[in-house]
Amino acid sequence: AGQLRCRPASVKNMFSRTLVARAPRRFVAKWQVRPEATQAIRLKSTQVHETIPRAASEGKMKFSTTTQATEVETTSTLDAGLVGSRYKLTAEVIMSKVFWAGFGWQGSSVIAENMGYSAEGAKFALTTGAGEALAVFAGHSAFYLILKGGKPSAELSTALWLGTGTFFSGTAWQPVVNALVALSNNNFPITAAGTMVACGSMFYAGLRVGRALWGETMGAAIAARNYENLCSDAGLSVAIGGATAMFVACDPSMVANYFAVPFGVLDTDSTLVAMCRAGAATGTGYGLVQAWQNFFPKGRNWMDMYL
Repeated sequence: AGQLRCRPASVKNMFSRTLVARAPRRFVAKWQVRPEATQAIRLKSTQVHETIPRAASEGKMKFSTTTQATEVETTSTLDAGLVGSRYKLTAEVIMSKVFWAGFGWQGSSVIAENMGYSAEGAKFALTTGAGEALAVFAGHSAFYLILKGGKPSAELSTALWLGTGTFFSGTAWQPVVNALVALSNNNFPITAAGTMVACGSMFYAGLRVGRALWGETMGAAIAARNYENLCSDAGLSVAIGGATAMFVACDPSMVANYFAVPFGVLDTDSTLVAMCRAGAATGTGYGLVQAWQNFFPKGRNWMDMYL
């Protein structure tokens, strides 16, 4: 009888333990297999992954030289017509300004030497910088007023602005080259690379000063400083840096000067020939860098502001 009374108790206890042990497993299983919860989680995850990139892209603006930035385009808009227009403007820039920059600098260096100025002095640097700036001013004005029939107020203002940038880079060119020649032991590649960075930066500084001085202060027909023309001025300055770098090749005595022929100025050259060699060097250096920039996507080339 005692055994019979114990068996129900043990069975009851066993059932209770089993119930307690299994109940949590059933509870967890119900939450794990709920299809509506799983579907909700998946939908939310999908929505998050689809929404974040779209929201991020809304804040992206492509580099544009126009007055208003537009959203990033999903497909490239570079085409043959745009590239052709860029190369046409490249040729105009070389013919109207960049050739005359080297031409004018070389001619003014002869004047400075005849006046007894040393190539290591400030007077020489200022004379050559001023001569180069005047050549660019005259070249741009003549090309766009006479050949293109441009508006005098607009073209003369542009010539003044570009001449300001040229004065900055042209004045810095000889001191920069002197320093790099001494540091590199007259090595052409090192000197040319350093000159590109230094004089390109000086040209950029001159452009920004010109906008502030002639446009914003004096009221000339020059656009005020903004983000769009900041980027455009930077792109132009990189190409001008290429012109100043190739100008270094006019010294045929430099080590590893691969462009001594045809740009090296010889002692037997006349002043006019030397000036033409210098102009050809600056035009070629600018053209090489600009040719690379001409394949940039639409809106990322400084020229697009003027096309």
